[in-house]
Amino acid sequence: MKFKTATETAFCAAFFFLPVSKPLMFASLLAAFLLFIASGYFVRAKQSWRTLPWVMPALILCVLPWLSLFVHEDLNLGLAKLGLSYYWILAFVTFLAASQMPILPWLRAFLCGVFIAFCYAMIHMAGWLTTGSKPSALGNSILFSQFLATAIVLLSILYKHDSHRSRKRLYLIGMCLFFLGLMLGEGRSGILAVVVLFPLIFTNILKQKNRAKIIAMCLIASSILVMSPMVRSRIQAGVNDLQLFQKNETQTSLGYRFDMWSTAWNVFLENPIIGAGPSGFRHAWVNHPRSAEAAAFLEPHNAFLFYASSYGVIGLAALIWLYAALVWTGWANRQSLEGAVVFVFAVIGVLGSFTNTMVMGTASHALFMLFIGLQGGLLYTSRHNGKNP
Repeated sequence: MKFKTATETAFCAAFFFLPVSKPLMFASLLAAFLLFIASGYFVRAKQSWRTLPWVMPALILCVLPWLSLFVHEDLNLGLAKLGLSYYWILAFVTFLAASQMPILPWLRAFLCGVFIAFCYAMIHMAGWLTTGSKPSALGNSILFSQFLATAIVLLSILYKHDSHRSRKRLYLIGMCLFFLGLMLGEGRSGILAVVVLFPLIFTNILKQKNRAKIIAMCLIASSILVMSPMVRSRIQAGVNDLQLFQKNETQTSLGYRFDMWSTAWNVFLENPIIGAGPSGFRHAWVNHPRSAEAAAFLEPHNAFLFYASSYGVIGLAALIWLYAALVWTGWANRQSLEGAVVFVFAVIGVLGSFTNTMVMGTASHALFMLFIGLQGGLLYTSRHNGKNP
């Protein structure tokens, strides 16, 4: 029982520190993995292993960086990119662990961690704190918005599946606070994800699934979102970027992205089968004169184009396969808490992958892998309910 409690606590700590501290998150994961093996959970998980649709594309994506060492020329950068393989350990071990223990405490721990990051962001924004290291979720505005979006939708799922009134009120308060964080922040990726998932969020909140009420709530929430000066400024900035891009001015957020996407696409067209390796985009990008800001970009800010330019049609197909598997698995099990979590994170991942490469940053990569691993919770609930995931 001590090993069991310690293992579950270590996983809770890992999910709590995911938005708070990268060193503490990895330390907690190491402790969780060691305890998972020592407790006997690992043996039981291996014996009850069941393959879900995500496993095959995940294995392909895991192996591609290793194969790249033998196919592409830049060995040093290839070795540096092996983290794209190592991180899959997080997904697979978390998957095994989630198949043996409930993931609800992990989700609550994660939400507490996001709340800590949110409080820091608000205090910093108010000017009360100007120094010191910041939580890992605040690495950049895009990342923070994705953490907030994930937390908002998770809270709506917990609200739906919890019958305790005081906790339901707490979930509503959390959703409002994190929604405020999105309104005050600069990240547009999380805002887009929340707007797309508004129908699901309000379906989870409303007791009676009245389509008219859900549409009305979506319109009200969208109107409140647009009332934010920061959101309006970000929308206007996007319009301005588009107008400047039409005048061949590319030194803007949108212009840089179109330029990076075009470069990555051309690299893919020149190397359609196996790609140009993890350094392919970078070499093509720096071959043309760039501003100091643009020259610092290491990847095309698009996960699909990153895998296409790096590993060709094989990498692109594997990533699309992975996302399709996540969406399908989550949708098929959407009535359960675990299935709903898988589905909403798959949607957030797909949307975020169009404007960002989630597997490049430490915090976003870990977020991606740990939430993929939460699919193991479907096996845990199916074993207890006698159903197939």
